[in-house]
Parts: sequence; C-alpha cells; structure tokens
Amino acid sequence: MRRARGFTLLEVMVALVLVAGALMTLSDLIGSALENHIYARDLSEATLLARGKMAELEQKYQDQGFKDFDEEDDGDFSAEGRPDLHWHLDLLRPNSDLSADQLFAALAGTDADPKELISMLLGGGASAAAASTGSGSSMAAPTAAANPLAGPVGGLLQAQLTQFGEVLKRAFREMRLTISWKEGRLTHAFTVTTHLVVLNPLAPGGARGDNPEVPAQVKP
Repeated sequence: MRRARGFTLLEVMVALVLVAGALMTLSDLIGSALENHIYARDLSEATLLARGKMAELEQKYQDQGFKDFDEEDDGDFSAEGRPDLHWHLDLLRPNSDLSADQLFAALAGTDADPKELISMLLGGGASAAAASTGSGSSMAAPTAAANPLAGPVGGLLQAQLTQFGEVLKRAFREMRLTISWKEGRLTHAFTVTTHLVVLNPLAPGGARGDNPEVPAQVKP
C-alpha cells in the first residue's frame, strides 16, 4: 500500500509567509480606511464649527467695531464638545501703501482708475477720446456743451471719493480664521478668509444691551 503524501516543512513555511503578507496588506487597507474616515469626520465637524465661529466673529465686530491696529485671538471648541479643535483669528488692516482710490476700486471689483470712471460717467471720457483721435474741436465741443458741469462735478465727486476711501481704510479688515487639530503625530489645518467693512458699529465702545441689535445706553 502507498503512504499518503503530506506537506513538507518548506511548503508550510511558504504558505505561512503568503498568509502573513496577505494579512499585513489587509491590515494596511483597513488602517488607511479608518484614518480617512476619522479625517473626513473631523474635517466635516471643523467646517461646521468654522462657519459658526465666522458668523459669531462677524457679529462681534459689527457690534463693537475695529481697533487701530491688527488684532489676534484664539481659542478652542470646548463648549461644542470638541476641545481638540483649535481656532486662531488674524484681523488685518489694509496695507498702509494702499491708496484710498485703489481700495475703493478693489472693493468695487474693477481695475479702472476711479478718476477714469467718474470721467466716463460725466461724459469726459468721450471728449478725451475724440480729442485723442484728432477729429478736431468741432466733435469735442458738443460734449463739453452738453455737460458744462463735468469739470466741477467731477472734482467734487473725486474729493468725496477720496474722503470715502479714507473712511473705508479705517472700516475695512481682512479676517483670517484658521482651524487646526492633531491626529496622532499629524497636524491638520485650514484657513477661511473673508473681508469686513464696518462703517457704523451697533454698539460704540463695546456696550451691549439685552437685545444685541439695540446697544445699551452708555452713561457719561
């Protein structure tokens, strides 16, 4: 009778190595899936908390206004049950080299010089274009006659625009909110940037009443 042939020691070792490699690969895949799930969960919660914090900060500065220098603030979301999530605020003044006209043009969403815009609105641009083409004074004269106040009104508007631009420089801030958290040895973070213009704070001096929309009376 023929004996039943079994596995040799070498065959068993090769099989164990293959099984171990498959288990390690499967473990890595499961670990990566769990890490991605945790990151997606934290990112989703951080995004929702960032939206709420942005709304809170916007309301705060709408009420109390800005100071004459850059401001910073930070904290965490312990009250929301996520003390591991931290926030940092940078409230930046406009660049001192930025002119009032440049700031106004940037907020208006145009690259044109405000003086050119005023000239075009008052009809000065057409006369300038006619003069530059060399078509003669007969074509430029009707434009000037049709709008004889273009020069004085344009100067007045330019003065008002410059004054309003200076007000904007004091009332304009760039707000950067950074949310960060740690996951093991890794640090995750993202920054949300917006711009605020507060011309008339609701509560001068930071005073507030029972109703946030109605500032408290400040006694002299």
